[in-house]
Amino acid sequence: MDQDWITVFEALRSVYIDGAYSNIAVNEAISHHRGCRDSFVRSMVKGTLRDTIRIDHILDQLADGGIRSIKKRTLIVLRMGVYAVRSMDSVPDHAAVNESVTLARKVARGTDRFVNAVLRNYLRRREELDRDTEDLGIKYSFPDDIVRLLGDQYGEETEGILRNLSSPAPMVLRVNTLMTTRDELAKMLAEEGIHTESSELSDRVLIAEGGALMGSDLFRRGLFTVQSLSSVIAIQALSPLPGSRVLDMCAAPGGKTTMMAEMMTGSGHITACDIHEHRLELIEATAARLGIDIIETRQLDGTVHDSKLDDSFDYVLADVPCSGLGVVAGKPEIKYRTDTALLGELVQIQKEILRNALRYAKPGGLIEYSTCTLNKDENERVVEAVMNEESFGSIVEMDTLLPYNNLVGFYYCIIRKNFPGSTDEPIR
Repeated sequence: MDQDWITVFEALRSVYIDGAYSNIAVNEAISHHRGCRDSFVRSMVKGTLRDTIRIDHILDQLADGGIRSIKKRTLIVLRMGVYAVRSMDSVPDHAAVNESVTLARKVARGTDRFVNAVLRNYLRRREELDRDTEDLGIKYSFPDDIVRLLGDQYGEETEGILRNLSSPAPMVLRVNTLMTTRDELAKMLAEEGIHTESSELSDRVLIAEGGALMGSDLFRRGLFTVQSLSSVIAIQALSPLPGSRVLDMCAAPGGKTTMMAEMMTGSGHITACDIHEHRLELIEATAARLGIDIIETRQLDGTVHDSKLDDSFDYVLADVPCSGLGVVAGKPEIKYRTDTALLGELVQIQKEILRNALRYAKPGGLIEYSTCTLNKDENERVVEAVMNEESFGSIVEMDTLLPYNNLVGFYYCIIRKNFPGSTDEPIR
């Protein structure tokens, strides 16, 4: 049996059955099967997850008793088979069926004939079953409650958003400007056979195509890190100056933290916090790889006010926990685990963190509130609610980045903390 397929199955089993995060599940599965093709495995795992609702809609019409009658492991094999037929040009139809049947013999014994019958039935009825649908949830594999939420908030823009959130996320490399330049990095990557393109939105990034980037020597040497273009734009908007004192309240795994350090040219001090102590190690490892030594990590619950930090920082970043609906292209499991009815609890956490961020900034200092979601209840409505309660801040800049042109869904708002007694709009 093809090593790639068993690796994909193990990663998907971890996500579907054990509730693992897809990035971690893929990395662990690949580490257990050294002979697999990294790019094939990642593409098939993410693609199958991304299209699960559409695939299940198809399988529901093929299996007697629908998908509820199919055991979990067998269902994963069938999802892989249908995805390979529908979306993987590199896998011929007969190979997709054969690999699925062989996989079933190994991981779901006694179901190989059933898997063969279902997939061959799909091949016969493919034109009928793949026909386009007006149901946006099925068409783009999104739960109905998320489709309704986005529809209520974005109207006619909704289908475009869903379409782009259902496409593979681009690989964006942030250049470590402490060590190299964008042009120099592009040349070095080209020498390794990795094609990149620049972006008009930032001179700090390259859009990469193909290649085992995370295992490259250039990555290990700290010449670049992976970060979404949207979050790069948000940190560019904040633009912390060299010599500044900065607080990153929800910093792990450290992408935005280290970008701020690069913008500060290694001068100043950043306190990088996370509620979980073990995640601070991720920040420290990223900083060490990038050659950054101005970051101090600290365990901190952003929802709990620490008066010792009041009026202490030139810049405060509050990149708060959120529903993550803007990044489901790269983390598709998010859309199946988000209960929109429970988002109110998350909003309360976000408000508490923003309130404390306002307290921790110096008068005249800048606070950036950001999320990787498109849900307005977690974005501008959180800012509006807190600003109505707290009279000592003024909005400088606010933007919602939609998932087009290599962007992911993202929101940021920059607030200047007023000096005592001042109510004037800030000029930046």
